[in-house]
Amino acid sequence: MSREKFTLSIVEGLAKHPYLWSFLLCIFVNPFFLGAIENVPNNAIWLETLMIMGILTAFGIGKYKSGVFNQFRFILFEISAIIADICSCKLYAQSQNKAIWHFAGGCMILVILYHFADFKKYCTQLNALLIIGLGFFLKLCYILTTSVYTRQHDVDIFGGDSGHAGYIEYLLFNQSLPDFDVRERWQFCHPPLHHAISAVWIYINENLLLTGHDPARESLQTLTLFYSLCIIISAYKILRYFKLDGSALYVPLIIVSFHPSFILFSGSINNDVLSVALVMGAIVSTLQWYKEQTMKSILKIALCIGLGMMTKISAAMVAVPVAFVFLCVFIKNIKNDWKRLIAQFFCFGIVCIPLGLWFGIRNYIKWSVPLTYVQEMDKGALQYIGDQSFLTRMTDFSAQQFHSIYEQFAYFDESGNLQSYNEYNPLITLMKNALFGEYINEGSFGAVPWVNTVSVFFFWLNVVIAGFAFLSMIIMCFRKCPAQLTEKGFFTGFYAVMMVSFYKTAKDYPFTCTMNFRYITPTVIIGVVFIGLVIANIKMKNTFFNKSLKAILKICTMLFAVCSGLVYLMVCYRVE
Repeated sequence: MSREKFTLSIVEGLAKHPYLWSFLLCIFVNPFFLGAIENVPNNAIWLETLMIMGILTAFGIGKYKSGVFNQFRFILFEISAIIADICSCKLYAQSQNKAIWHFAGGCMILVILYHFADFKKYCTQLNALLIIGLGFFLKLCYILTTSVYTRQHDVDIFGGDSGHAGYIEYLLFNQSLPDFDVRERWQFCHPPLHHAISAVWIYINENLLLTGHDPARESLQTLTLFYSLCIIISAYKILRYFKLDGSALYVPLIIVSFHPSFILFSGSINNDVLSVALVMGAIVSTLQWYKEQTMKSILKIALCIGLGMMTKISAAMVAVPVAFVFLCVFIKNIKNDWKRLIAQFFCFGIVCIPLGLWFGIRNYIKWSVPLTYVQEMDKGALQYIGDQSFLTRMTDFSAQQFHSIYEQFAYFDESGNLQSYNEYNPLITLMKNALFGEYINEGSFGAVPWVNTVSVFFFWLNVVIAGFAFLSMIIMCFRKCPAQLTEKGFFTGFYAVMMVSFYKTAKDYPFTCTMNFRYITPTVIIGVVFIGLVIANIKMKNTFFNKSLKAILKICTMLFAVCSGLVYLMVCYRVE
């Protein structure tokens, strides 16, 4: 197969069914790892060695056929590859950081495939594939060293009767929905889609593939890895929808692919990541429908929103900006096409409303559970911050909050003395939590303390990028760019809905944990879309300022990716 045909088959296949190929990729890696490096079969190194040797041999043959290698160089290359592979196997077997080896191996495979491809003709697609692929292998490395109990949110324990873990196992063992008031058990108030899929996944792995119960539970992270990858693919599709190319595409895509919130999502087995993946699917489908108002597109929107709400009720937030797009299109076409649009809206409602609300209506009818019910924490909890007014919390930017760039929680030391403080400013908490979550702090890098210095730089770099993204959103709302006015309103409206919801939640439920960035992760994609639009705009005018700004953005983006990679590879690092 020629280089052009090889590249064309990859590019066309991925372009037609990117989500399906992503799922197949995750299914392919699942038997090798089952979500944890400890679950790698002892003899799996044989298969991995043969695969690497096959790739290196194909590389050597390609060089030989192209005339780069003569017969002697080809034989020397193959012998060297075999020796290097054997030595690597020995070092891998002795290493305590096998996950990082897999990350390096994945990067090597990407580079070799990249080398074989027809770069001149498919530059944009191959660069995007490389960016997404590097982000994928970083996420894979993360989940291999992250158990279903590590850096999780509201999971509790398997074998218990509460939390997301208890909810999943309840569905697994009982094969029915809860037959009691869902307010009686922590986290059982959530709609069941994610938990039902997880229960089916465990059942298949344990009972049909005979992996054992513990490995089957760990392999849930294969699902969350897939969901996280879907978010990145949706971001790429949005960027390409606006025909962004070159640095206008690569800069935003790098930020999304290496953003820590999606790395953390890849290992989190609660329902957040699937909810966001479906919300992103709704955004992509809405843009497609806005471009061409077909029944197929609007039903995709209905399914994504309905299934998103069937995963987590907060997914309904995306319905507000979607309704805005519906209204704009209807007003524009009210004279000539209103009957067809009304029919589409009717079909949208018939699909979306039952999917999104049936669980809540069921609970309301049976136990009078409000549709918007949220389980509240005890005000006696140590992280309660309701003793400060919300206005004070919003406006306090005192320097002491920046002594640590990791999120702070008050705790008692061994002597019973209260230490540290609870983060209380919503914006500062967001900036910290977006990069490190709740559970990464100075103690996470005991073996590699220099990473804390990297983290400080990473934090302030992210502040600059986030500030520029927000400024870009404001500027591009009033500038001519590839996005039309309705599309700008769609994105800025969704951003506003999420931020208003976030601040309202922070006010109504004054606990540090409620100010978590995982509730508003789509703001990352919205921000980078406007960064891409700014870059596309400044590329039109080749001034010194525009060239300097673009160069600075490229440097900041590359540093962002490097810092993210270092922090999360070192989170995975174990002392030899």
